[in-house]
Amino acid sequence: MKRLVLALPAVYLALSLDRLAPAAPPPPRAAVSGWSEAAALLPVRSEGRFGRPGDPLNLVFVGSPAAVRAALSGAGWTEIPTATRAALASGSLPMNDYRLLGRVQDMNWAIQVRPLVERHHFRLWRTGFVDPRGRDLWWGAANYDLRLRWWAFSHVPDPDASRERDFIASSLKGSPLLESAALVAVPGLPRQGFNDKGYPFRTDGRAALLILKARP
Repeated sequence: MKRLVLALPAVYLALSLDRLAPAAPPPPRAAVSGWSEAAALLPVRSEGRFGRPGDPLNLVFVGSPAAVRAALSGAGWTEIPTATRAALASGSLPMNDYRLLGRVQDMNWAIQVRPLVERHHFRLWRTGFVDPRGRDLWWGAANYDLRLRWWAFSHVPDPDASRERDFIASSLKGSPLLESAALVAVPGLPRQGFNDKGYPFRTDGRAALLILKARP
């Protein structure tokens, strides 16, 4: 068992060579009147391996990168490096690359429940849209990792993606950086389906809209 644990980083790195994508530059910024306008222009699912539809998008953050990091860190979340090697060096199991509008995620966040195998987690993409106060709009995909499928070295997610969305929103309650929180309907968000790895998911068709204060 000790040898297996010691070999896991090397195994994961070998299996991850197809997703060591370089960080994408920030998207061009465009002002929108609010979430509703941006929602009509954004995909409702990420893009996974081989261009297949990935996870449903069920989180919206509005705030600067500094505000997002300060709010989540203060709520007990740990940022996982997006680069596989950096994540392994930090002692964390990396998250796979997923894409939104051709860009890999800008941030990964997790709360470990059982080392390696079980965790709360989500990805965030900077969309390029900003609200009238100049705050960035982020699209996110959240699901709970129940266990590790060792032979494929991938996590098996809880099919109920809305439950993890609600956990993330509740973790920020009471944060001095949270301006408002609400559940908003997402036109076109599927109520059920399968992600790029064949895992089932279900949603209630809504996202958590978490608006942060302009200054962290």
